Amino acid sequence: MKEFNSPIGPYLKYKNSSAKMQINLLIALFPIIIFAFYKNGIIPYLHGTTSFMGMFYPLLFIITPAIACVVAEVIYAKLFLKEEYKTTKDFLKASHGYIPGIFLGLILPINTPISIVILGAFIASIIGKMLFGGFGNNIFNPALVGALFILTAYSLVITNNGGYLNSYELDTIAGATPLTNASNMIEVGSYETLVEPYGNLWDFFLGTIPGAVGETSSLLCLLGFIFLTITRTIKWKISVVYVLTVFVMSSFVGNLNGLGTWFSLFHIFSGGLMFGAVFMATDPVTSPTTPVGQVLYGLFLGILTVLLRFLTPYPEGVLTSILTMNMLIFIIDKIGAKARFTFQSAVMPFLVVWAFVAVVGAMIGNKYQNVDLNPDVDPHYYIVNQTEVLDKVTYVVTQKGYSGAIKGEIVIEKGKVLSMVILEINDDFYPNIESANYIDKLLNEQDSLESVDTISGTTYTSSGLKKMLINTLKDYEVNYGE
Repeated sequence: MKEFNSPIGPYLKYKNSSAKMQINLLIALFPIIIFAFYKNGIIPYLHGTTSFMGMFYPLLFIITPAIACVVAEVIYAKLFLKEEYKTTKDFLKASHGYIPGIFLGLILPINTPISIVILGAFIASIIGKMLFGGFGNNIFNPALVGALFILTAYSLVITNNGGYLNSYELDTIAGATPLTNASNMIEVGSYETLVEPYGNLWDFFLGTIPGAVGETSSLLCLLGFIFLTITRTIKWKISVVYVLTVFVMSSFVGNLNGLGTWFSLFHIFSGGLMFGAVFMATDPVTSPTTPVGQVLYGLFLGILTVLLRFLTPYPEGVLTSILTMNMLIFIIDKIGAKARFTFQSAVMPFLVVWAFVAVVGAMIGNKYQNVDLNPDVDPHYYIVNQTEVLDKVTYVVTQKGYSGAIKGEIVIEKGKVLSMVILEINDDFYPNIESANYIDKLLNEQDSLESVDTISGTTYTSSGLKKMLINTLKDYEVNYGE
């Protein structure tokens, strides 16, 4: 008599196959891809900021990494997985390599050079996926691994090309993405300073604001969420709890500073949060399988995102939060597995986490209570000394940077900045500022400083230098201007 052996459970009854789930993902992504084409291709073409061929560049930007990921996986399989797959066709059916590539194209800035996008696709497929054993075995979300590599290693190149702004936005928007702008405003600010430079909250919801290629439309992400939930393609609890946690914690910050509900909606609709919550955090391979684990996972994602946005120089937070939590899935699933049989074991973790949400939200909100939200007053700027000789005024000032105060000397004569010299700075990213000749750029464009973009990857440092010059010119105009 034959014996049948099977590995230890748990088992989940589920009708969806991997192939069907990938098709559902493509259906949900299709409107987002079309909108990315419209926003970054058609609109610039209609306004004369790109050519007819340039209009189709966003589609090329998305298709290229999809092809590159497939090529990378096929090469890896040919070299190292010869015995597991008889033909390339069998491997392609089982690997679904194009999905991480599409996601990578959607979460990158439009001005990322194609050559760098291709390199990031190879990193995403090989390091983020194949080295772990291929589809179903990877610990980290492959697309996020590729994006992290690109944004870390090539931030200066991307910034010099125009950053997140498409060709039309470069001509019409002064500044960078909404969250970078919020970072420049010490994370909190008025509706006029945070929202109105980009229109209104309806524009945020529709997605006509600056951002990555395909992650700006909260409306389309919401529609995708509904479709993927109905078809049981994603774990909806993760998305709902993630967004709800960010909303609750940012509500604490906003209400304690008299900012209202719009402030929480600003954080929900900005920075690809909705896209990350719907498409990236719910990756079936790198997210918890148990219901309780999914709720805890969403909670911790929301907490990490808020902490990164408000307490670090990095204004985004979604990418880093998801990759960080990917490492802890096995712990979360252990808690979730126990809770399936003894719910009491999950009560304490839930109480602790929700208490943490409330306390941290209140602490962050209290941090900004004494901050003057008037955009004309910068609490991070201080005049150490100023001397006047004839028509020349020399300022020694400090401005908050990434690792502390930046001290600089600025010389102004008859309303024109003659020089700006950095006397003290502890920021490790300052060499990137120097290689980009950012100070020279500020001096050359001193008549329109608000339109000078910060440098991606060195946002806090470049923003501090820009604010230092703006604040000094404001003081000069008040005390020495005619």
